Order: sequence, then C-alpha cells, then structure tokens
Amino acid sequence: MRDSLQTMAVLLCSTTAAFAQQRVVQGVVTDSNGEPLPGTTILVKGTTTGTTTGTDGSFQLGIPSNANTLVISSIGSKTQEVSIGTQTTFRITLSADTQTLSDVVVVGYGTARKSDLTGSVASVTGAQLTQVATADPVQALQGRVAGVDITSNSGQPGSGTRIRVRGVGTINNSDPLYVVDGVQIGDISFLLPSDIESTEILKDASATAIYGSRGANGVVLITTKHGKAGKTQFNVFGYTGFQQIRRTLPLTNAQQYATLVTEAYTNENAVVPADYTALLNSALQGQASGFDYQNLVLQKGLVTNYSLSASGGTEQNRYLISGNYFQQDGIVKQSGLKKYVVRLNDDATLTKFLKAGVSATFTNSNQTGAGDGTGNPTYSTVLQNAIQANPISSPYNADGSYSYNNITSFTPNLARYLTEQKYNKTTNTTLFTSAYLDVTLLKNLTFRSTFGINYNNVHPKVYLPQYYLGPNDQRSQSALIESRIENVSWVWSNYFNYNKSFADNSSLSFTLGQEAQRGYGSGISVTGYDVPADATLQYISAARAANSSVRSSQYDGSLLSYFGRANYNFRDRYLVTGTLRFDQTSRFLGSNRTGVFPSVGAAWNVFNESFLKDATAVSQLKLRASFGSVGNQNAAPNYGYASTAINNQNYVFGIDQARAPGLAIATLNNPALKWETAVTTDFGIDAAFLDNKLTFTGDIFERRTKDMIALLPVPNYLGQAPASANVGTLRNRGLELALNYRNELGKLQYNAGVNFTKINNVITDLGGANPIASGNTQVGYTTRTSVGREIAYFYGLQALGIFRSQDEASGYVNAAGTPIQPEAKAGDVKYQDVNGDGKIDATDNTYLGSATPNFTYGASLNLAYTNFDFKILLYGVQGAEALNAAAINLDKSSAIANIWTNFYADRLDRWTPSNPNSNQPRLTSNATTNDNLSSRHVEDASFLRARNMELGYTLPRTVLDKFRINGFRVFASVDNVFTITKYRGLDPEISASGYYNNPLAYGVDYGNYPQPRTYRLGFNVQF
Repeated sequence: MRDSLQTMAVLLCSTTAAFAQQRVVQGVVTDSNGEPLPGTTILVKGTTTGTTTGTDGSFQLGIPSNANTLVISSIGSKTQEVSIGTQTTFRITLSADTQTLSDVVVVGYGTARKSDLTGSVASVTGAQLTQVATADPVQALQGRVAGVDITSNSGQPGSGTRIRVRGVGTINNSDPLYVVDGVQIGDISFLLPSDIESTEILKDASATAIYGSRGANGVVLITTKHGKAGKTQFNVFGYTGFQQIRRTLPLTNAQQYATLVTEAYTNENAVVPADYTALLNSALQGQASGFDYQNLVLQKGLVTNYSLSASGGTEQNRYLISGNYFQQDGIVKQSGLKKYVVRLNDDATLTKFLKAGVSATFTNSNQTGAGDGTGNPTYSTVLQNAIQANPISSPYNADGSYSYNNITSFTPNLARYLTEQKYNKTTNTTLFTSAYLDVTLLKNLTFRSTFGINYNNVHPKVYLPQYYLGPNDQRSQSALIESRIENVSWVWSNYFNYNKSFADNSSLSFTLGQEAQRGYGSGISVTGYDVPADATLQYISAARAANSSVRSSQYDGSLLSYFGRANYNFRDRYLVTGTLRFDQTSRFLGSNRTGVFPSVGAAWNVFNESFLKDATAVSQLKLRASFGSVGNQNAAPNYGYASTAINNQNYVFGIDQARAPGLAIATLNNPALKWETAVTTDFGIDAAFLDNKLTFTGDIFERRTKDMIALLPVPNYLGQAPASANVGTLRNRGLELALNYRNELGKLQYNAGVNFTKINNVITDLGGANPIASGNTQVGYTTRTSVGREIAYFYGLQALGIFRSQDEASGYVNAAGTPIQPEAKAGDVKYQDVNGDGKIDATDNTYLGSATPNFTYGASLNLAYTNFDFKILLYGVQGAEALNAAAINLDKSSAIANIWTNFYADRLDRWTPSNPNSNQPRLTSNATTNDNLSSRHVEDASFLRARNMELGYTLPRTVLDKFRINGFRVFASVDNVFTITKYRGLDPEISASGYYNNPLAYGVDYGNYPQPRTYRLGFNVQF
C-alpha cells in the first residue's frame, strides 16, 4: 500500500515537471537473479520528477538537463543511486535488503519477514516455474529446492507428478497439502506454471503445524498472479516446439534375434517349434528385413503454449484476466494433452477498513491414450510391448492388413493397438473459486474470512473394438467403458491477526482462527458390450448385449478445526513461535476423531548482535530450531475403520436346502483407527555474506512417523483380510544445504545456485506384521518392506557371476561336498548361498538395494549480458538403484512363459564355449534358474540431467519505443538436454509413486514412458 501511494504521488508530481524536461533516459531494473522488478520507483534526486517500471522492469523518463543522479527504490531491495552523466540507457540491478527481504514470504494464514521465521521455508518465483515446458506446476519445481524430491509419474502428457517433502514419510499416502491463495486443496493440476506468482514450501513442524492433520507431508503454498494498480497492461507469452525420445533401446535385429533363439534350441539338442521355424530360417539367411517396433510407436510430438493476460486498475480496484492454451503431443503415438485455462480475479478496497476480493479459475483438459475408462490412470504398455516384440514379424500382411505374430503372440499387434488408442479419451473439467474479506478492526487487529470451493468433473471413455487376428490376439466382443466422476470440496477459514511493534525493535503477533472443510463426491461407471464401431454410435445406449455392468462409488468427509499461533520478536534478535491446532475429522470414530498438533520454534538473529556489527563480510546470520507434531489423515481411506462386505454370496439353509442370497465379510474392522502423526525436529541456519552476494541455508532434521497404518497379521483360518491398524513407525533423518552466489563483472551479471539433500529412511516397526512384498513382475514380487530397512527395497538372489566351465559349476559345493547348484552348467548364473544351507532357494533372497537415493542435488546458472540472457538448470540423483523389469525379458537366458521376446543387443556377447569369459549367461530352450530375480536385474539408476537450457534476447528500448510496447523477449530453450547415467532402461527417472500408483513398487521399471527432450522457440511481449 505504501509503495502504491508513493507511486501515485510520483506520477502526479512528474506531470507538473514535464515542461522543464530536456532529454530522455531509459533502462531496465532487475533483481540479483536477473528477474525484472516491476513497480520500482525511479526519481531524479532532489526533485519530484520520476516514474515507475513496467511489468518487464523497463522505464523511460524525461529529465531536466541539469539532472545528475537517479534514485532507484523498491520494497525488498536496497535503494540505489546512479550517476547519469551523458548516459541515456541503463541496466540497473538492485540487491536484496536483509531488513525487508521477506515482506512477501507467505506462511500459513498470513505473511512474515524471512528474518522473523523460525521454521524451514523455501521459496520459488513464478518466473522460475515457466522455464520448463510443462502443463504441471509441480514438475516445474524439480531441482530447485533442497529437501523436495519431484518425479513425473511418466513422460506421458497429463500423467501428473509426485512430490515428496523430506522423503517418503509413510508406506501410505505421502502427498503434501497444497494451499492456493489461502484455500486448501489436494491437487493443483488445474493451474499452469504461468498462473503462479510465487511458491513457498513449508518443511518442518514449526511451519506446517498450523495445518494440523493435513501437514505431515509438507505444505506447498501457491500465490497466483493478481492485478496491480496502474493502466491496463497486456502480457502475451507463447512458445512452440517439438518433443522426441532421448534414446531408444539397443535391441537385436531380425538376423541377430534368430541367431540367439536358434542357438538356444541347438544348445539343448532340441527342435525349433514348427510354427516359427520358417521365420527364423528366413531371418538367418538374411531374407527377412526385420521390423523396428520402437520406430513404429514413437513420433516427434508438437508442444505449444500461448497465454494472454490483462491486468490493471486503481488503488481501489485491481483486476486480472488471463487465458491459456497448452497442447502436448506425446512421443508415443496416439498420446497427448490439450489444456485450456481461464482465470480472473478482482481485489477491491471498499473502505479504509474493508477489503475484498474474488477469483475464479476454469480448466478443461482432454487427454488421449491414458486411463482405463473408470477414472483410474493406467500404466501404458505401448513401449513395453514395442521393446519385447520380435523383430522378425511385421505388424502388416502383404495386403496391408494387420498380421498375427506366432512367436510373441501375447503381445498385441502394435499397429492395431495404436489405432485403438484414439478411442481412449479422458476429459477433466475443474472450476476453482475463492473469495475473501479483510476487515481492519483496530490499529493492530485484522480479521480475514476466506471461502473457497473446488468442483471437478472427470469423464473417461474407452472404446475397445471387436477384432480377430489369431487365437492369442483377439477380442470376441466390443466394449465401451464410460464413467462420470464428480468431486466437490470447500474450505471456509476465519481468523484474526494481531501485530504490535515496539520502539526497541521488538514485536508481538497472534493468529487465532477457526476452519471448516468438506469434501464429497460420487462416481458411476458403466461397461456396455457389443457396441458399434461407428464413432457416432459409441454410446452406452447403443450396446446390443444384455450383459452390461455398472459400478459406483461415493465418499463424504469433513474436518472442523481451531488453530492459533503466537510470535514474539525481542529486539530483532531472539524469536519464538508457538503453534497449536485442534482437528476433528469424520474419517475416524469416537475420541480418535480429535487430534491436537502443537509445535514450537525459536531463532537467534546473530547478525543483529553488537559483537558482529564490525563483521562487514557478514550480511545476515540466523540460527533456527523447531519441534512439533503434525498429522496425516490422508493415510487412512474414507471409512477405513469399517468392515467391508461382498455381495452375491449364496448360502443354503433349512431342510429343503433353499439357497438364500447374502453378504460375506471380506475385511475385519478396526474402530480404533486414527491418523498417523509425524514428530519433527529441525535445526537450521540462514546466512548471507559479501553484501548478500553469497547466501547459504542449511538444515538437519529428523521426522518420526508414529501410528503408521499397516495391516495387522491374522490367522489364515479366519478367511477374512486383516484390518488396518496404527502399528507402524518410520524414521527419516536428513541434511539439506542450499548455496547461492550472485555478482556482476562489468556488463555481465551472473547468479549460480546449488542445493543438496541427503535423507536416511528406515522402517522402525510394523507391529509384528510380516514383511510386505510388492512390485509384482513376470518373475514374482520384486520389493520388500521390513523393519530395519528403507521402504520398498529390492529383494532377490545375489548373483556372483557366470560359471566359466563345467568344472567350475561342479566345484561349487557346500561343506559336505554336495553341489550347491546341482543342475548348473557352464554358462549358467552362479548365486550366493546367503543362509549357508548348501542350496539355492527363496530363503537365499537378500537385500539388493533400493530406489531411495544416497543424495539428490540441483544446480542453476543465470547469466545476463546487455540484452542477452542464458539459463541452465541441472538435477541429479546419486546412489539410487532401479529394478529393470523390462530387462528380465530382454536379458533372458530362456523363453519366459514359453515366449521368445526380443533381446538387448549386448546379449550377442553371451557365454559360449568360444567366449567363456562373458558375463552374460548362455542361451537355452530349457527352464533354468538363470532368469530368477537377482542382482543381475538391479542397476545403478544414478543420473545427472540438464533439465533445461535457455538463451534469450530482450529487444532494446530504442526498438520498443518505435512500436509503443513495454517489452519484447524472444528465447530458444531445450528441456532434458542431456542425461548422464549408466542405467540401460529408457529413463532412469522412475516415478516415486510406483507401478499403478503403488508406493511399494518404487523404482520398478516396467518399460516406463520416458521424459522427452523438448526443443522450443518462444516470446514474451508486454504492452
């Protein structure tokens, strides 16, 4: 408000001085990161002549001929004086002012200076989010914040992203809470990165406890863009480009494939099956050219994004309206996303004591090639099938019709399957609205009421046509699966804020509030059979079969809360924060419905002590500590305390043995179920040096999850599934470091930043339950979760290499001289006898690593030279393993399930009598233990990825004035420029949510849809 009044005064005064102006100066004002500073005041020293910068940080000012100095000021930055001389064009960088640095930092139910914070809070600007080509604002955060791990569910357009704040905090739901403009919400996919002004991530209990039972996994606060006072400003942003796969897998061609398969039968003196002998012989003789199935399913996909916004108004009424269009065609054919977003907001000062505002965001997205028709995301098998299909058989017959593949008939004809994906559509419509009322009751006391409501409608539709190619590739009856899913949630928050400052730089503030939330929804899904192939008749009502099926779902949950927070700042040196929240939820019963979540934080602003006043190299130094508990009610499903029953269960009663319909209890109940609680301890330091050119933030923390929900073991004779119970505990310990340096060298301005995160994750108790096996593949379960280890580690046999000779195989004996692997031959895999019982079986399965990394890191570099700018963003993971489930087939020694899929090209270096030193097992047509799940299938998935590289050019003011525009920038950008990794799969970045959203399949790669490389050309113009 103060800045706005100052701006108005400057504008009025500058008008009266217009007649005395003799010449014009112009320029651009940016912050230390090279980002433009709109609203900065430019004054001629000693006069009232001045102006303010536009949205791109540019300005133009007529000045008197005797003017010598410009005074540049902006809230949050140090005021700077610049000598004019004969110069007419300026590029001015304002450094941050530590005393006002965090006036804009958002915290729960309010704002605070960063110097006053006792908790761990990280900030990301909106400009940083638009650097990457994505429709997902969460994905745009990747690599920018220490302690925050972000992975895409897949590279498929619209597949979503998973964020983990300070590691995986539970074997259940580890998603954080999102808060958009003060309204709590479970998902922000309805926004685009260009809609966001700033993002704050709350990481420790001192920061998150104000959100009680929803804050255990961290809180992401989103502030969207709002209008600013001034004449209407238009902003047009856009880019277009294309995406392609980073790499394809090196697989055998037709002749190489035929060589390996034929050799497998030759090694066992067996006859090649008659149904594909001719195909193999043709390939061996070079008569079959072979087919590249990866090339069949892949494409270069268009990506484009355009947005237009208009904002402005007066001090009494400010508005913004924007429209966005985003299109992304996937790198796999028949996959893509179109997304439309319209936003508007209005903020009004009604009286001196009363302010109000409203906002609305409408989003419509259309996704192709994903989903199962019921609203659930499905794992795309297109690439998995493409890399397994044998390279001999073409998907087309000579007449152009679809062929039948005798060798890998379990794999659908991919040409036909791709065509079918165009019938796989999901439409998602969201309307998010909010309104607020601010009342100044007394000088230091304000009241705010915020109400937000989110409506979401999902319409999945999948048509499966009837066809017949062969006995293993057919569909006898067409089907149409169509669903309607409706979700509504609302939040009403009411709270008072009291702030009192004292003459000795001390301050006291209180927040006291009440909040009510409710979420409810329902869905219905219908499957109709024998539906016509004509697209105009693909409706459930057109189904000609009588055996349609109907499924439905519904839920209703609510939360009533009371919360309070007190902050005391003693002489700007010693800070104390206390938070308390009471939550009552409908998800549990009785006394378990109520939870109390306290936290306390303290900080010492060492920089303000007298003994550091002469330490000119130190610009800021603060030590922090916090402790508290936060809940996670989302770990429990709705009605998780109740038993579940299945219908259509018949039972025979009485003498006449009459059959009566009934229900059967399928799951035991647990009325004592309650939320999980995370108890967090944090110690941190915030420091700045060299006039704030060098900044550093460090945190060490421990988060203990208690009352973690797991399944209680029950005797098998009960015949019922176990109930969920609060029996588990988990511990995360970690270290976070972030370092940033900015400076300038002549006309070159640069800013470099790095961040580092190390987290140790351990399950400390499962309530006596057996270890949890998960991550099912073609060779069984691949992960295990047990006490003393991290979540979802890989579990299988430890391979020791290859038996080089038959003597070596026969000589691998136990203490009694009996062969440990009696069936082994030269060229077979040698396994470790872990338990020492003299044989190899499932009891020798052991720890093989996990997808939990040793550490993650990110780095960024921003350069600006005159009108040019350059940015690069790096992201890396070290010490993570992945289970390459696709390689179980591609590295096979014998036919898995009697199917000969394709091979990795390096399988040509297999063991043979003439190649005894190979580390690849022999080929055989007999079943062996060579393909058992083992360390052979676990690979190093560490990687360093150049997430983005961008080069931009801003047109000079002399050119802009000719066209009467405020700013124009063009740029060229590449996403996923390079990836350095030893991993042999398509992409080492594997979703943290696992296969089919199973967190216990973390790191299992089934042939995931990889992240694409994207090339873009774009522009940004303001007028």
